[in-house]
Amino acid sequence: MSTHMTGDEGVINWLKAWAQAIRENELDKGRALFADDASGFGTITFITHSLDELVERQWANVWSSTKEFDFDWTLIRIRLSPDELQAVIHSPWTSVGTDEKGGDRHRKGRATIVLLRDNAAASWKCVHTHVSMWPNGADTQLMN
Repeated sequence: MSTHMTGDEGVINWLKAWAQAIRENELDKGRALFADDASGFGTITFITHSLDELVERQWANVWSSTKEFDFDWTLIRIRLSPDELQAVIHSPWTSVGTDEKGGDRHRKGRATIVLLRDNAAASWKCVHTHVSMWPNGADTQLMN
C-alpha cells in the first residue's frame, strides 16, 4: 500500500526541514532543499541571483548567529497551484540573535517562500525566498 502525501503535508515537511537546517547551522542541508538558480531577498542582502550567492551572502552571515529559529505555525499560509506543482508560503518567524554586546536578542520576522516540483511525486525545491526582520511599526498587535 502506498502512501500519498498531499501538497500541504509535503510543504510542511519542507518547512520543518529548512527550519531545522537553520537551527543547526547546516548550510548543506539547507542547500539540498533549494534549486541551484534560487533567488532571494534577506535581512542583510538586497538581492541574490543564485543559491551560491544566497548561501554565501545571507545564510553564512546569519545562521551561525541565530538560535531557536522557527516559523509561527499558527499564522503560516500555504497556497498551492491547482496542479500542486507550485506552493507559495508566507509566515512570521522567530529566533534569538546576538545583540551588539554579545547577548541574546529576540527577533521576529516574516518569510515568503516559493517552492516548485516537476510532478506530484517529486521533492519540493525552493526557487525564491524573502526572509527579513519585521518592519518597525508593522501590525504591532501581531508582534505581542
